[in-house]
This record gives sequence, C-alpha cells and structure tokens, in this order.
Amino acid sequence: MAINGSPLTRARYQDYELFMARRRRQIVATISQDSPEEARQALQVLSTVDPGASRDPAVAQVSALVLEREVTNRLTSLYPSTVVAGGPGDMGVDAVLPTARGVVGIEIKAGTTPLYGSQLRVMALVAAHARPAAAPDGVDALLVVTNKPLPATLPRRLRELGSILPIAVVRWVDEQDDQALQAKIQQLTAQISSSE
Repeated sequence: MAINGSPLTRARYQDYELFMARRRRQIVATISQDSPEEARQALQVLSTVDPGASRDPAVAQVSALVLEREVTNRLTSLYPSTVVAGGPGDMGVDAVLPTARGVVGIEIKAGTTPLYGSQLRVMALVAAHARPAAAPDGVDALLVVTNKPLPATLPRRLRELGSILPIAVVRWVDEQDDQALQAKIQQLTAQISSSE
C-alpha cells in the first residue's frame, strides 16, 4: 500500500492467505440485515478496519440502504402519516408525507460526493410526474434528504428548479438533524399553499 497507494485486498504469510474483499462482502451481507442503528455502527467499524471498503460498490449500496431506512424510520416517528414507498411499481419518491396543504414527496440520496444541480433537476422532474400509490394525484413538493455535502450554489439552483415544483434539500446525518428536517418540511408546506 505504501508503494503504489492501492489498498491491500489480499495478504499472505506462509500457507495462510487472507482475502479482505471476500470478507468485506460477507460483512456487508450481514450488515444489510441489521437494524439501521447497528448497521451504521458496523459500517463505521468496517471503514476504520478496511479503508478500501468506502470505494466498494457493495458497501456504498448498503450505506445508501441504511440511510434510507434511518430517514424513513425518523420520518414515521416524527410524522406518523408518512407512507414509505413500496416495491418496484411504486417509483418516483422514497416516501410521501401528506400535509394539510398537500403532499410532500421525499427522496433520499446517500453518498460522499457533493449533490449536484443536475441530480436535483432529474429528481424534481421525476417527482413532478410521480404517481406513487400513496399519492395517486402526485406530489405537490419535493424534499431531498441527503448525507452528501451541500454545494454553495444550492440556493440558486433550488430557485431555478422552483418552476417545476417547490423543492428543498436538507442534510441529515442522524437524529441531531431532526430539527433541520422538520424546518424544511414546514418551509415546503408553506410553499405549497402559496404556489396554488
């Protein structure tokens, strides 16, 4: 690793050989079955013990699944009327939150790279045409919940996308961000009533 910067994926000593990538896949399969809290802790331990894990697509996929489960659990705890999207036929948003003024569609995006405007535009267009089972008339606003870094150009980009439908983005990493999550939902609810 010190010579070319590549992480070790295999180590050998006499007749013993350790394949780290294989072991990582077994750990990832186990993590996906854990509760979101336990899975988050296990992913943190895995990234500490195996720094190469962060670049593994299987680990990234499980990390995204864990974030989605954590966010939907928090939303249903804070807003019991939240409906989590069903299977493959329920495309468009990850959850919907019916409010007194309209339906807020919730899209959850995990990752470590910044959230780009082009990604937001695609999400807004998909949400504007989404007809999830829990909101057959469509969604009136979109809340993007992410653990990604938010770019400095985000407010300008959100104003541009406001012509498609009211949209807001909140960075949520854990329960300490619940207040920001609730504030964005209130903001979107107010925008729904003013845009109708």
